[in-house]
Amino acid sequence: MNIKPTAPYLNAYVQIHKQDKPIGPVVNNIPAPSYKIAKLLNKKLQSLTNLPNTYTTKNSQEVAQEMHNIQIDRNYKLITLDIKDLYVNLPIQSIMRTTRFWLNKGNHDKIITEQVLHILEIILKHNYFQYNHQYYQPSKGIAMGTSISSTLAEIYL
Repeated sequence: MNIKPTAPYLNAYVQIHKQDKPIGPVVNNIPAPSYKIAKLLNKKLQSLTNLPNTYTTKNSQEVAQEMHNIQIDRNYKLITLDIKDLYVNLPIQSIMRTTRFWLNKGNHDKIITEQVLHILEIILKHNYFQYNHQYYQPSKGIAMGTSISSTLAEIYL
């Protein structure tokens, strides 16, 4: 019996804030073999890395409400960044090095650090998706839409 692995589904979203409105791929990673461990590792990484100046939001309405409550004086500046194709351009080896740096900075047990990095490496190697009955594995970057992608982007940046 030939059993193919369950692969994430590929969805698309239109980037309406972009002039040409390009379509970007978003992977529904829920059916992937690494989904549950990636979700668990995501929570663990967030607690272990303790990144400075992080802020997480659910949607733009929440951001607008929070910004409305901020007291701003003349010396404040608001800066927004839009990094072109951020997730697909994140270098895997650099993500691993940066994650190791933040884990070591937290003075965690070396065994925990090595286990986290080993699991992260496995998850990043299982970065594949199915489209039109074909399987694809990108040669670089991480998939947008996975449970751990935004945390890895924050760690790297």
